[in-house]
This record gives sequence, C-alpha cells and structure tokens, in this order.
Amino acid sequence: MASNKVDQRAIEKHVKETNKAYERAFKKYPITVPLASRGFTPSAGISGVGVGIEQDPQLVRYLIWLGQLPESRFGEQADYAEYSGTPLEDVAVLAAELERDGLADAMSSFGSPDSHRVTADGRVELRRLARLRSAPAARHRYATDAFLRWLYATAHDQRPASPAAFLNTDESHFAGGALSETELDYALARLLNSGLVEEASTDPKTVTITLDGIDCVLSGATVSDYLNRTRPGDYYSINGTNIVAGSQGKVEQHNHNHAFDPGVMREFAALVQQLAPTYGLDPVQQAELVRDASMRKPAARPPSPDVSARRTTPLWAD
Repeated sequence: MASNKVDQRAIEKHVKETNKAYERAFKKYPITVPLASRGFTPSAGISGVGVGIEQDPQLVRYLIWLGQLPESRFGEQADYAEYSGTPLEDVAVLAAELERDGLADAMSSFGSPDSHRVTADGRVELRRLARLRSAPAARHRYATDAFLRWLYATAHDQRPASPAAFLNTDESHFAGGALSETELDYALARLLNSGLVEEASTDPKTVTITLDGIDCVLSGATVSDYLNRTRPGDYYSINGTNIVAGSQGKVEQHNHNHAFDPGVMREFAALVQQLAPTYGLDPVQQAELVRDASMRKPAARPPSPDVSARRTTPLWAD
C-alpha cells in the first residue's frame, strides 16, 4: 500500500533551490528605480554586458583565481588566503558571497566544505568581466566614480589628498584589471571640470573634494547621473535687457538698471506663460508660475503724445 506521507525534506529542498534561482536572477538583472525627486536617471550598463560584481575588486579577484584553476581541482580557501595575502576569515566571506550569487559551489558533498569551484554562471560572469576590462568607456566611468568615493572616504573633511595614492588601493582595479595613471588623469580632469573636486596644490599635486562632490557621494548616484540630474532654478534675474531665467519655483525680480524697459518685461512674462507647460511642473506649481509672471507684466501704457504736436513757438517770442 502506497504511503501518503508528505516528503517534507524534498519540499524544503525544492523551495531552497527556487529561492536561490531567484537570487541569482535578481543579481544578474537588478531592478532599478529612477529617483524622480532628484531628477536622477540610473545608468545603464554597457550594451550586452549587464551588471555584475565588477564594483567589488576583491570578489572579482577571488572569482578569477578560482576560474584559473584546472576544472578537476577545487579552490581551497586557505590556498587563496596565502596567495593573495587576504585574511582567511575574509576569504570565507568572499566564498559565501560567490556561493550566494550562484557563481561558485562549495564542495561539501566531496568532504571539502572550505573548497569551491566555479559554476556555469560563474564562467559566464568571467567572460563578461573580460569584456569589461577592454571597454574604455566602462573603465572611465568606474575610475571617476571610484576615485570620488575614495577621496570622500579618505578626506571627507576636505583635506588635500594625493591622487597618486589611489592607485595603491583595491578600488583602483576594475573587472580584474588595474587602472592606469592615464585613466586616473582622465577621471580627475572630469571631476575638476565638473566642480566635484578642486585642485589644492600642484607640487606635489593634491586635490580636495568639494561640497558638490560630497553631495554626489552621499546621494548614492554615479557621477554621470549626478551631473545629468535636473536642478530646478529659484529665480529670474533681469538686468536691463538681459534676462537670466530659472525654471521652477519662486519668482523673484531683481532690477539692477534704473532705465528698465517694460517692453522686455512684457515679452518675458509672455515667454514664461508660453513655456510653463514644458517645465514638468504639477498643475498647482504651473498655475503659480504663470500667475507670478502675469503679476509682473506691466500694464500697457497709453501712447505718448506726439512731440510734433507740442508748442513750437519759441518762448522768447511771447
């Protein structure tokens, strides 16, 4: 007679394998949510290469080491600790991360719980990392982001720091390859030009992180996303016939020329009313902006009397 007893262990094993598959899928294809409140647009990875573990140099180095071993050999954690100079307890954490992500399997069934070998997904990830190492744009983006994060961690109090010191850190490696001095120079030039970093001295060369640079790091956005964000303007400043216009919010009028031309103000108010729907405001903000512009639109003046109609008889003739 067949038993109707439920195999609870089989069910638990199936659930565990299913959850593990979901975790691997989420790691390979993460869900990104635009940060609309700051106008950030999350960066997309290089076409065809996706997103993986390239942001963690230590994890990448361990996976590459495992991948270089013969397929018949398992990678002992103690061997890697000796090879890389990494503390054994840190290697155990790296192994657990790779196992969690489905990139390596522990050889517990072979009596070696501290040994791992690369899975099929791990081989795919190694191939993707190799492609990233030869992608200049990806390397440049990483160098810019990594240097700014390193500078914040090293001197967030805005003390001068030597950029050359960055090249001696784990963070100066991308997808398993070391960044060059030239790539660091490119990244530094971009950060200086965008105002996220300032030059403190030239001999020896040192730099400091700016308040904008600190804001970029704390926002969690990449440098590209931070620089491409939409920053609303606060005011409209009118200097004579020159108009410097913001884009949203409170409107303040600053007149710095006593010979102010009201015609310019009327043109400006009409321009604001015309372009208001394109600013991406909600209906209430848009109505306030249009109302403020209308309030600042001077009333049309009656035409000036014709000068030719004035008295032309010289005063001395009376």
